[in-house]
Amino acid sequence: MRYKCCNLLTEGIEFRYNGVALCQRVDHVGGGDIVVQTYDDKKDKKFNFDINKYFKKRQEVIEQNKSGNIYHKCEGCIELHERDWPELENQKISQMILHHWTKCNSHCIYCYTNQNKEYYNNRKSYKILPILKQMDKRKILDFGGKCSFAGGEISCLPEFEKIVKILDKYDWVPIFNSSCVKYEKTVEKHLKNGNGMLIVSVDCGNKDLHKKIKQADTFDIVWKNISKYANAAKHKYMIYTKYIILKDINDNEQSITEYLEMSKKSKIEYVLMEIDHYYFLDNRENIPKYIIDLFYFAYNKAQEMGLKCEIYSNASVLLLQGKWADSFWKPYVFDAGKEIDKYLFRHVLKVDSNKNTIEYESIKTAAEDNSLTYIQIWKTCERNKKKNTHKISGNIYYYKS
Repeated sequence: MRYKCCNLLTEGIEFRYNGVALCQRVDHVGGGDIVVQTYDDKKDKKFNFDINKYFKKRQEVIEQNKSGNIYHKCEGCIELHERDWPELENQKISQMILHHWTKCNSHCIYCYTNQNKEYYNNRKSYKILPILKQMDKRKILDFGGKCSFAGGEISCLPEFEKIVKILDKYDWVPIFNSSCVKYEKTVEKHLKNGNGMLIVSVDCGNKDLHKKIKQADTFDIVWKNISKYANAAKHKYMIYTKYIILKDINDNEQSITEYLEMSKKSKIEYVLMEIDHYYFLDNRENIPKYIIDLFYFAYNKAQEMGLKCEIYSNASVLLLQGKWADSFWKPYVFDAGKEIDKYLFRHVLKVDSNKNTIEYESIKTAAEDNSLTYIQIWKTCERNKKKNTHKISGNIYYYKS
C-alpha cells in the first residue's frame, strides 16, 4: 500500500532516560516525541517495559499514516517518504537509540544535564540489559541492525560490555558516542574488527576553549585517546570528530580552523559539523546568515586540508528544509554511464539509475553506510533476506560546493 511512513517507525525504538519512544526525531514541525512509556526515577522502583505496548503504539501511528491523515507528531519530518510500504509481517526492531542513562565524565555547557549535573550524574537509571534479554528471547532483534549509544557516557554505563555482546549476536553496527575522557577496549575491539563507529563531540581545537565548553581540564587526554582509536580503526571512516556551533562561543572561523587542524594532527579524516540543538529549536526560522556561512567555510576548509566534512543531524534539517536549502544542497543523480561515487556510497553492490535505487552487498553493510551522515537520504529500505541484500531508494542529496 502506498502512503507516507519512515523506517524509524517500522524498525526503530528509542530508550530515553525518562521512558521509551518510537523514534528520536524532535527537530521538525510536528515535534516527534512519540512516547510509548514513561519512567520516573524518583517514583518508579523498577521499570517494567511492555514491548507489546510499544508494538501496539507503532501500529497505531502507521495505520493513521496509511489513512492519509499524517500522525500529528510526524508532520514535517524529513524521514517521511511516500512509497509502497510492505505490511509488517513480524514484530522486529533493527534500529535502536540508547540514552537511558545520564552519567557522564564531561560537563558540556550545551547538554541538558548541565542544568543540574549532580542530579543527572547520580540519578537512578533503569536497567536496559533485562529488556534486551527479553527481546533476545522473543527474537525481536532483527539481523544486521544498528544501535546508537547516545549517552550519558559509555564509560559510565555499567552494562556497556554486556549490551554490546547481545548486539554482536545479531551482527548489529554499534555507533559509539563518547567524550573520550576514558579509553574503552570494547570500542577499540570493534574499530579494529571493522564493525562500528565512534563519534566524539570535541567542539573546538584549543585548550582554553575546551575547558570553557566542557568545564573540565581534559583537552590533552581526549585528543590522545582519539589518536589511539584512529590508529586502531580498520577504516578511517569509522571515526568522526564533531564540532557543534555554539552561538557567541565557538562561532568563528578561527575556532573551526583550530578544530580541523587538531583533527588532522590526530589522524582523523572525517569530521562532522552541527548546530546547538536547543538554539536551533528556538531559532530555526531566524538563524543568522553568518552561521550558515560557517558551514560553507568548514566544508571548504576541510576539503582544502584533505578532510571529509559532513553535515550532522540538526544542521542537516536546517540546511535541507530551511531557506538556505537551495544554495547548500543539490540532488545526487545516478547516471548509468558513470561510475558511482565511492565516497558517497562505500558498500554499494549495484545501481538502478532508472529507479534511482541502490542495492547493497549485504544488510549489514547497508546498516553501516546508513549510520553515516555524509549525505542525506530520503530513504526507503527494502530487505531481501533470502538474497541478503538491502535496497535504498529516494531523493539523495549532497553538499553543493
